Amino acid sequence: MSPFVLTAWICGGTIIACVLACVVLGFVRSHALVSVKLTALDPDQEPRDHDVPLFRKTEALPDYQLLVIRREGGSVNLGTRPNTSAKDGLVWELTEPVSTVEIATLRLQDQDKLVSDVVAEVPLAGEPVEEGNYRFEFTTRRSFAAGVDSFFQTPVGMAIKGAFFLAVFICIVGLLLSVFQG
Repeated sequence: MSPFVLTAWICGGTIIACVLACVVLGFVRSHALVSVKLTALDPDQEPRDHDVPLFRKTEALPDYQLLVIRREGGSVNLGTRPNTSAKDGLVWELTEPVSTVEIATLRLQDQDKLVSDVVAEVPLAGEPVEEGNYRFEFTTRRSFAAGVDSFFQTPVGMAIKGAFFLAVFICIVGLLLSVFQG
């Protein structure tokens, strides 16, 4: 067996193993957060922006901001609901689902111009979570895209991605060499 054929078989096996690993581990990590509902248990306990008599009461309501804090650092800002009470529930829909294995906590802040105050910080859970004056309800679903994206952020995923591209490159070079030699 020629070295080119042996190399092609090894690279082909590496490519197949990489694709199978991506599919399996992408599925394993595919449980993803898609929305969060926040409800104030006692509306009178919500933080207020202003305590100035001339401002309307709606302007005194908090500016809720929700952040998804990732385990490996960084965060995803889900947006701000300015001058809004959470007594009837506020829902944040994620534009792109985030794999649940990547999420460390969810942080609720009262956004201000200078410094935002942390109102509550909760872990992601299957059941509703109550922290302080708030109830957090999470909606999750399977998202293969979120699972694969999450997988490729891990060191193993990066190594498999590198091995895949290296194997494809070697196959192409081997094919070109065999064409030009014979």
